[in-house]
Amino acid sequence: MASSYLLLLTLPKIPSSSPISFRPKLQPWQPRSLRLLSRRRDGRSPMFSAQDQEELPKSSSSPVAVATNEDGNNGSPVAQAAEEGDPGAEEVQQQEVDWKTDEEFKKFMSNPSIEAAIKLEKKRADRKLRDLDRDSDTNLFSMFLRNLLRDSIAKEKERLEKAEEAFKALDLNKLKNCFGFDTFFAVDARRFGDGGIFIGNLRRPIEEVMPKLEKKLSETAGRDVVLWFMEETKDDITKQVCVVQPKAEIDLQFESTTLSTPWGYVSAIALCVATFGTIALMSGFFLKPGATFDNYIADVLPLFSGFLWILGVSEITTRVTAAQYGVKLSPSFLVPSNWTGCLGVMNNYESLLPNKKALFDIPVARTASAYITSLALAITAFVVDGSFNGGDNALFIRPQFFYNNPLLSFIQLVIGPYADELGNVLPNAVEGVGVPVDPLAFAGLLGIVVTSLNLLPCGRLEGGRIAQALFGRNTATILSFATSLLLGIGGLSGSVLCLAWGLFATFFRGGEELPAKDEISPLGDNRYAWGFILALICFLTLLPNGGGTFSSSFFNAPFSRGDV
Repeated sequence: MASSYLLLLTLPKIPSSSPISFRPKLQPWQPRSLRLLSRRRDGRSPMFSAQDQEELPKSSSSPVAVATNEDGNNGSPVAQAAEEGDPGAEEVQQQEVDWKTDEEFKKFMSNPSIEAAIKLEKKRADRKLRDLDRDSDTNLFSMFLRNLLRDSIAKEKERLEKAEEAFKALDLNKLKNCFGFDTFFAVDARRFGDGGIFIGNLRRPIEEVMPKLEKKLSETAGRDVVLWFMEETKDDITKQVCVVQPKAEIDLQFESTTLSTPWGYVSAIALCVATFGTIALMSGFFLKPGATFDNYIADVLPLFSGFLWILGVSEITTRVTAAQYGVKLSPSFLVPSNWTGCLGVMNNYESLLPNKKALFDIPVARTASAYITSLALAITAFVVDGSFNGGDNALFIRPQFFYNNPLLSFIQLVIGPYADELGNVLPNAVEGVGVPVDPLAFAGLLGIVVTSLNLLPCGRLEGGRIAQALFGRNTATILSFATSLLLGIGGLSGSVLCLAWGLFATFFRGGEELPAKDEISPLGDNRYAWGFILALICFLTLLPNGGGTFSSSFFNAPFSRGDV
């Protein structure tokens, strides 16, 4: 498949002494949103094949400058090593010569695109095959290895030839003629990978312009293209931008990172089973002393079923919302935890988002539905039992779970505090055991805490996606860094949960989502109000003590009785 070999495309290894510059001259104005289009969702490898760059001046014969010494030889350590007979240096020296004369390499350096990269790799494969054919070693073992290598390179060349047919850079001059007064009036264009960037302004509502212009550009290019509309302000000047890229290349990138594979579904099922196990294990920590297996079944099943209700409702709501916007989601991955049983549900977007509203509504659908379901469970437990204490089937929660954060402190006040300032045990509490809480109500409390963790504005957590939709990528990046820093400080202060969640959010859910195809249309005041409400609930739940998860002398861990 195409994705299997395009990921293998690499530049030749460049010696540290080589004077090659990897900073081609950039356009004086380059929106940050456009630079983010060139990143993959994990933040490590390019989403697109190129950076937004200005082509080098024609007067420059090559972006490569090689220093020579007085004798006319290459003055690099590689050349000196070759003169001294250092093994392997001759091959590297030949690469330096190739870089000075290779037109494909010059083209790639001046405008790095998939088409240029394929041609460069194809040329390197041809050179390797010629080198193998010139090798006259008669050793049978060496001949066997050489034949295996030749077959591998030959197959690689065939795949490159097929890819070369599929990936051709778009003709910007032809595409520019497609823009006009009735769609998007383009005043400037420049190369962006195998596509281009057109700067101008919209002349009609974007929902009218997008399909019309996309169809016209696809017909002119002779292949399907994808459009992004963005808006950036620099030096108090706001510019609207239309980015055009071949659809086949975008599909290939999604294909290379998709989780909707057999192994992806197997992993999702394995994590689901592991999460059910951690929920069952965590539930046993709250049983009263001397509890039997029958007590475990009677007390834990409501908690377990409450978790399933929260996860199920939020998952269904999320997928229905995504389907309304035509967004494809990956399999859902539960995150097991022996602190809360489950730390939420994660999935990736496996198709482009149509607009910022989709980027906002999908995570809000998950978090808002989880909050509402959690609250409904707690109210149901209160109505059925007449209190939150649960009667004979109560789970006993360490009082520190409720200390030092506003929302849970209020809930603790309703349930009944553990002891007064003199140490006298108050009603609705059992000395040496904890505060009794109905299992269904406790499932609701844990659901609120877990949902709040996912609402932290960090990376590609639900809160990070909401922050990106509301405030843009610059602010979202700052919030993400600040959140990771605070979680790290919490971990160093003794919270294992803060440390584990901070590492997970930073390294497994870090980075930003791809820009939506429509980044210009505003979200509206209603969505900003929803964002404020969710942020307030998150703050009241997690700060300043993160649900009582600290283990210092003042902040005690909630999920073990210890010195109760």
